[in-house]
Parts: sequence; C-alpha cells; structure tokens
Amino acid sequence: MASSGRTGAGICSSSGHVVGLITENDLMRAYFEGMPPDKHLSDWLDSGISRAPPEVVSKISVSRSDRLAQVADKMVNNATAGDCACHHIIVQDEQGHLEGVVSSLDMVQAWCRVSHKKPMPAAPSQNDSKTVGDAMKPRENVFTCPPISTMNEVLKLLLLVHQNGVLIADDGGVYGIITPRDAVKAFVDGESLGTGIVEWLRKVGAAASDRYIASTASLPDAAELMTARKVHHLVVVPPGSSNAIGLLSSLDLVLAAQASSVLPCSPPAWDGPTVSEQLDKTQETLSLGHSSLTLHEAANLLLSSGRTAVAVALASIRLLTEWDIMRSYAESWPGNTTVEQWIQAQEFPRPTIPQHLMIPRSMSLTEAATLMVNASDVGGEPCHHLVVKGVHGEADGWLGIFSALDVARGLCSSITSKLDAAQAGADQTRVFMVMKPLARVPKFLPDASLVQVFSSMIVSRQGASLVMDHDGNHLGVITPRCAVEAMVSGISPDLTIAAWLEWGGRTVSKDDAQNREVTSGTRLLDAASTMAENAVHHLIVVQEKGPATTGMTRQRVLGIVSALDLARGVASMHCRCPFVSLGWIQLLRSGSAQ
Repeated sequence: MASSGRTGAGICSSSGHVVGLITENDLMRAYFEGMPPDKHLSDWLDSGISRAPPEVVSKISVSRSDRLAQVADKMVNNATAGDCACHHIIVQDEQGHLEGVVSSLDMVQAWCRVSHKKPMPAAPSQNDSKTVGDAMKPRENVFTCPPISTMNEVLKLLLLVHQNGVLIADDGGVYGIITPRDAVKAFVDGESLGTGIVEWLRKVGAAASDRYIASTASLPDAAELMTARKVHHLVVVPPGSSNAIGLLSSLDLVLAAQASSVLPCSPPAWDGPTVSEQLDKTQETLSLGHSSLTLHEAANLLLSSGRTAVAVALASIRLLTEWDIMRSYAESWPGNTTVEQWIQAQEFPRPTIPQHLMIPRSMSLTEAATLMVNASDVGGEPCHHLVVKGVHGEADGWLGIFSALDVARGLCSSITSKLDAAQAGADQTRVFMVMKPLARVPKFLPDASLVQVFSSMIVSRQGASLVMDHDGNHLGVITPRCAVEAMVSGISPDLTIAAWLEWGGRTVSKDDAQNREVTSGTRLLDAASTMAENAVHHLIVVQEKGPATTGMTRQRVLGIVSALDLARGVASMHCRCPFVSLGWIQLLRSGSAQ
C-alpha cells in the first residue's frame, strides 16, 4: 500500500474467492497494537479486530456492472450505519472472484474524469451550488492534537473516534494533518510509536499548506485537488487565510454528492460484557445451601468453591457471605449453629435481598459495578455482591451471584487489546487513583489475636488488615477469607497473628510479592488481572522502584487496593472522561471516605 498509493486490498483464498479486505485502517490498528509485521493476513482476519472479515464481505461488495451511483449509495449506507470499512467497496465477479477494490478517493477521481464532459449520476456537478464549506467537517468537529504529541497518542485518538484525519495544531497555527496513510508509512519504516508527531511531519515533508483549500471553492474543485495531490483529506481555510476552519475528506464528497445525512461521530461509551456473559465464562452457577446448613458447612462450601457468597434456601433465599462468616467467627458462634439460627439472632436481620440488589442478566459490567459501589445496607457496610435474576421459579428466580472479583474478571476478559483499553478508559488509570491509603487500613503487630483483627475490620468496615512489624515492614494480610479458613480448620480466635501466618505459610515471600503486591503506578487493568489470576480480593500497594528505594530490602507499603475499589474505577467508565474528576477520588485521597 505504501508503494502503490492504494488504501485497501482484497484478500483471496487459494481458489481466488474473496475472503476479506485489508485497509490502511487495519494496518494503523496493527501498528498501534504492536503486532509483528510478519503476522499472516489469515490470522488478522480471525483476530476479531479486522475491519472487513469474511462475514461483512457481502455488505461491502458490488459487481462490475453496477453503476458508480450504486457504489456511492453502498458507501453512504455503510458509513451511516457505522460500518468499519465504509471507505472501500469490493468488486467481485459472479463466481465471487476479486476484480478490484474501489475507495472513496477512486470515486472522487472518477468524477474528475467526467466533470469536463457530461456529469455522471451522483457526481458533484459544476452547476451545484454547494461549496467546500457546506460539505466539510467544521473545526469544532475536527479532532486536534498538540504538536508535542507522539505518534502513539495521535493514532490512539484516530482509532478511538473512528476518524481518518486529525489536525496537528496549537494557538500558533496548523502544523499538518495525520491520516492512516502516515501510519502505513511509519509501520513500513519501522518507526517508533514514541516518535514526536512534528518530527514525523518534517521527516516525510508533509506541509499543511499543500492541502489547503478555500471554503468557497466548489466541490468539483476539491475533487480535482484531491486527485492531483492523491490525498483523501484537505484542510479548509477562509479565502486568503491560513487559519484552518475545517477538514474535507473524500468520503465527505461522496456523502455530499448523495445528499446524505451527517455521519454519527461520537463512539458509544464502553459498557463491558453483561453479567450473564461473565457468569458463563467462569462457568459459575448458583450454590444453594439447604435449610439445615451450619456455619461450619457454609464456610467449607465457600472454601471449596472459591466463591465469597452462598445462597441458602430458608423461607426465602438468603445470601451468606465471607463477611457473615467472619462476624460469626469473631463473635465465637459454634460451628454447628445453623445459618437460619444465626440470621434470626442478628440485631438487624434483613428479611430478604433488597430488590435493588437483584439485577437482570442483561445488565452491563459498568452498570453492575456502579450499583455495587452505590448500594449499602442499613448498617452502611459496602456491597460486594449482587444477585443475578434468572428464570422465574428456579431458586426464587436466582441465576447466580456476581461479586466484586467478577468485575475484575470481566474487565480482564473483555479488554484484550491496546485499543480496547483506550476505549474503556483503562489505559491511563493507575492503582494509586483508587487504592485505600495506608492511613485508612487497619494495621496490627504480629502479637495481636485473630479475634482482635476481625473485630477491628468489622467496626471499621474494611475488608483487609495489614500485619506489620515495628519497623513498618509488612508481614502479611488478613481478610475475611482467613476467618473462613480458620473456622473450617477449627482454629481458636485467640490464636496470634504470628502463629496464624506461620501455620498457614502466609508470611511474606517472593511468591507473595508476585501474587499480592502491586506498585502504586500499576495500571488498574493489570491489578485486575493479578486479582483474577490469583483469585484474591485484595492487593498490597507498594512504592514504585527507583533511586529512593535503592538498598531497601522491601518496598514501602502505601495502602491496599480491593476488588471493590476496582469496581469504583469500572463504574466511572460511564463518564465521558473515565477516572477523571470523580468525587470519590478526592474523598479517598483525603481519607474521609469509607
């Protein structure tokens, strides 16, 4: 493509049948994702991020006997429908063999060839009163990057907003325009994504002035200039000025010729998978305990299943969590006490699951995370679980239990590429933005007892406590899962933490550092991956390595990040500017939030 000047190429099977299309935008995405240049095209078509895989070939295909007006119609229809390959049309014969690929620039060039003869159908006529100013994207709708941007930052913007041109400009004027063609050239040249964008423009000799066209120019004049310069985009300026007021693309000319509506330009916000899809991936079904289930049996069920909550069939279905087991263990309830007896003896027993915590299977990950963060019971305890409603009549209509850890799993399973992370707003978010600072985390010396730790966690409504020595080094972490293990194993609540850590082999080791520790600068997405891989709800946040940590045997602890903290981050994806200007971030940093 770089040598031929073409912007798309058909991909054929060994028999010559069309199986897909690869465009400049595909190569731009591959370059952005860091894919190797020797990746096979068949692998690209199967990757799930190809713009024109086999299943969409029929939508973007015509026969050679079709009129160009029909080709324009198909381009416009694909564009307004949001099709990712709307700038190209495949030409096939009756047997499905490739005959060519038509781009929007080809359409413009065809109009130019006949403009001095007889205007063809759907072409901009010399008598058409429309001007470039009528067809362009106005400056306020054109995305702009400052000249200090890198190639990576500019390409990310192009991919995020589904546009093929971005202006490089500041208050001093326009430095140039970057399109997928630049990405193709950079990919071929092996250019680093960290290259400064102005440096790149100088290297390829791309001056903005070479693309200027007056807003009062006619559409045929714009078509002539695109054809002469072999470019898909022109910078629109007022007559006699170099102040950019818009951008005109070859597709804009096609749309103008077809009198089509304006393209939708705002990509939808990322919502993630549905809770049902996530439950299917983890193959989790509702664990239902019988009415005579004891606390010890419930703890054993939680421990063996790896889950943090179990449904119990009483007069109505109830939810029993690790937090309940920790409370009963700290209050020295006998293990043979039935769950029903324990629930009925609580000071504020909840008769049933609140309706607002029972969610449909179609609810998105971000919606579920938002509900989890906002929901709290009468006692103000954080909500780590939601009930997914299933078919009416099955376990009171319960399908499964969705936990905060499931949010982490859903985030990892649905974000599989660099662009996915950018679209979700998860590429720039770091652990320090959502963690609980050390001042808000319960801390204990090794000589404290288990019952002291669990009681403190209950009062402070925190799901983890750090075990630290007198020098401030962390020795381990205590969570409600420890109470579950202690109850199952028959451990006395009066056992010291030191003895507990030694008994369970839980003292800090190299493996702990890999499974339980993250630095404050770790991406939230990577923290979620660590939680999901190790099935843990809490990670210890330590100081970044650097000159200040030279000679230190252990990095300084800064706080704790939990699965529910991660859910707060996912919940913020409903915002157009994810993870930015959220009230809870300021509260967390000030230490005044729970």
